[in-house]
Amino acid sequence: MDINELPSPQFVINEAGMISVFLPAFEGEPSAPVLSKKDDTTLHFQRSADGDLLLTDIDEATMQALAGVKKLLVIETNVLKSIDVLDKALSSYIKSEEPNQEEAQNEIMDTIERAYEVTVNV
Repeated sequence: MDINELPSPQFVINEAGMISVFLPAFEGEPSAPVLSKKDDTTLHFQRSADGDLLLTDIDEATMQALAGVKKLLVIETNVLKSIDVLDKALSSYIKSEEPNQEEAQNEIMDTIERAYEVTVNV
């Protein structure tokens, strides 16, 4: 994989201060992944020996939170499946239908290709 840029990835910080980031699914499995600071709004994500990615337009609060952690959780999702799940949810909302909670949760979980910890050097 060549260096690519992914602007404004979705970071989530839970109440315990643990950080996750949602990224599109990439081919192949990660190998010793590391996330490091490139500049004030850019992170370099070395996913494997032959694959890296720039995460750009990171807000200041997220960068500060990342400075305080040693690891984070990367969640790679299948973008096309995610769009389909969102489309179904919006259609149900428009039709004022009550979604089946268990079915909806299973569909959301089905969009996740893989999740893994990454070393953070920010």
